[in-house]
Amino acid sequence: MHIENVLRASCIIWVSVSSSIIMTTTTEESEALQPYFDFDVPRNLTVTVGQTGFLHCRVERLGDQDVAWIRQRDLHILTMGASTYTSDQRFQVIRPEGSVNWTLQIKYPQTRDSGVYECQINTEPKMSLSYVLNVIELRARILGPSDIFIKSGSEITMVCVIQQGPHELGTVFWYKGNTLVEPLAQENDIHSGDRGRITIETDWTDALTSRLKIKRAIQGDTGNYTCVPTMARSASVYAHVISGEHPAAMQHNAAPSTVGNRTLRRSMCILLLLHLATLLYLLSDRCCSRRSGGQRNILQRPTASHRSARGAAPGRRCEAIVFSTHPS
Repeated sequence: MHIENVLRASCIIWVSVSSSIIMTTTTEESEALQPYFDFDVPRNLTVTVGQTGFLHCRVERLGDQDVAWIRQRDLHILTMGASTYTSDQRFQVIRPEGSVNWTLQIKYPQTRDSGVYECQINTEPKMSLSYVLNVIELRARILGPSDIFIKSGSEITMVCVIQQGPHELGTVFWYKGNTLVEPLAQENDIHSGDRGRITIETDWTDALTSRLKIKRAIQGDTGNYTCVPTMARSASVYAHVISGEHPAAMQHNAAPSTVGNRTLRRSMCILLLLHLATLLYLLSDRCCSRRSGGQRNILQRPTASHRSARGAAPGRRCEAIVFSTHPS
């Protein structure tokens, strides 16, 4: 009886150990077959507005599982497997046949598309990897004021600057109104025999800089000039080419806004003086009318000799007041 109990206990222990070994082996095999992410990919991407962005997700040993892309801010499923689950057609998953790459493509991105995106595997529990997309808007800037005044025969130089972005900034086009500025075409067609009068120089250093130069400016060069980069918002400047001597409007390496501000201040002073003169005229005219029995004299007031004679008979004299309309 004792021997049977020992044998029975031994069988139970052997079965228990065998089960544990089988379960451990099964768990290890299951873990060994689990998909996993390749972390050796960029996960912080910066693009400019309108520049297509790509978020690369590499999943090894996927098996029969699926990969989904989810926008974290609203938990919206953008793609699942090779299918798109959003009406926004700018989003699309790219996966070549048999590839481990599941790339989310975002066409024409806007600043509102900035945020966190998750590459998710539908295992249990879910596995996910986060990516950050930054969409920035670059703006061109033309150095100097928005209006420039140039004397006929002088040189016009307009400098357009775009601060360096995350990627190649492309190039810059210049327009006069709606017409593309093409130095060769303008030299040959408009100013025949005057080669090199209009030039465009573009260079890439810490920023993208484009210079439009017009030598020996003529009145026909007057107009609105726009710097149009391929990867940034445009900027404009209006060039005024003035013939003859107009010191009040000429600008030679100075800010035209100074002349404009001075002229504006002068005009405001003149208007203010005219307004005050009108008020004094009305008051003085009313005063003299009462004291002279209805006779009106333009912009007059009682003289000092008559001001002392209070209560005297009507017929008092009034002297004229003259206001200068030229500010000192």
